[in-house]
Amino acid sequence: MRNYADEVNLHARIHAMRGRLLCLRDYGSMVREQEPDSLSPSAAQDPVLARQTLFRQQIAPVLGLVEACERYTPLFLAFLRQYEAQNARLLLAKAFGKQSLEFWYDIGPFAVLDVNLLEKKLSPDEVRSLLAGTYLGGDFRDVSSYRQMDVRLETSAALNLHRAATSLSKRAQREFQDIMLKRIAVLTVIWSWRLRQCYRWSEENIGLFRQKFHELFGGQAYSRVLIEEKALGRCVERLRSPGGPAPSTVDIERYLERKFYAWVSAMFHRDFHSLYCVVGYLWLLFYQIKNLFCIIDGKRFGLSPDRLLEKIIATA
Repeated sequence: MRNYADEVNLHARIHAMRGRLLCLRDYGSMVREQEPDSLSPSAAQDPVLARQTLFRQQIAPVLGLVEACERYTPLFLAFLRQYEAQNARLLLAKAFGKQSLEFWYDIGPFAVLDVNLLEKKLSPDEVRSLLAGTYLGGDFRDVSSYRQMDVRLETSAALNLHRAATSLSKRAQREFQDIMLKRIAVLTVIWSWRLRQCYRWSEENIGLFRQKFHELFGGQAYSRVLIEEKALGRCVERLRSPGGPAPSTVDIERYLERKFYAWVSAMFHRDFHSLYCVVGYLWLLFYQIKNLFCIIDGKRFGLSPDRLLEKIIATA
């Protein structure tokens, strides 16, 4: 059934769903005592099955809302396609002979890519052709390496999400842009550190990469993202102990993701009628899924409850 809810009704449902999201205390119970079926030791023996079962459970409420309110349909679709972009990245990794966990994000009837593609031995050019014409097609004409194509996929997914606000009201578009520009700033700071520490890129090349990425979102967005990035950069600098080494990429990513989580969590309650609650819920669910995957992997590798909780992004 399509278009059965207006915005007020949808926001009320989102607030009810927000109340059922997990908090840090719930995660503590999971890692120490209580173990839902999907997180039990027997399920963790097969990490792919455990993840697929858990993802379907977590994403089911969103699947039911995609066509509930026509104005919000592009937004929900773009959110789901962030996960499908990971499926495309998996196909790309396989095509380049990279080792990876063959986990497929099932977004039901809204998927563009079929899970049966995992059974095929695709070449990089075949993956490129497969994505051509889809929202993940991007511009691969001038790239050929795995790393470059992988980054282009991430960029295409971010751009698709950014464009999802066109059907919204002017006010909602401004609110959505506020969230997306902050998210883009987080991503560019994280990617810059990855390129610096993991790939040994020069500062000049990192600057060029950031500029090209920013320009995809328009000139006005470019200047605002730069302001956000500088603020985040100052926060990252405070992670460095006096005279000590630079923080690791993992530490920086976790720190910035926690800052974004805390900001989104606070903005959720800004205004019942605001778009912040809808987009806020989707991001909080995104982190919940990441946290539950982290628990599955942590139990699989025998991490202690305290070590596991250090990796969780949540509020008390």
